Amino acid sequence: MLGALGISYLARNDPEEGKAFFPSCVFREVTGLHCAGCGGTRAAHALTRFDVATAFRKNSLLVILLPFLLIGIAMEMAAWIWKDRYRGPRVRIPGPFVWVLPVVIVAFWVLRNIPGWPFDMLAPR
Repeated sequence: MLGALGISYLARNDPEEGKAFFPSCVFREVTGLHCAGCGGTRAAHALTRFDVATAFRKNSLLVILLPFLLIGIAMEMAAWIWKDRYRGPRVRIPGPFVWVLPVVIVAFWVLRNIPGWPFDMLAPR
């Protein structure tokens, strides 16, 4: 329910207009650099409008990982709701992936702050 309310608020309020409350990135304010999540709110707003191209320009990693996250949440919610009667798949993260995902996130974080082509394409624009 809270997630639906948050998505509804995000869909109705554009973060780039500055009229609604959206917290700013503390890392960006302190360092002037983009964190791995910078542009995520604007990307999520674009996704509520089904504008995948704009969302990809704002935070490409979020757009790539979001479907996996949503499918995982749906599977775990189904297992939680139906408990012992649930016979569907569960989220099982393979061992190597537990180490690969943080490396990918940190690499994205570093690469999007390198000035010049092609790395500047990773920064929110």
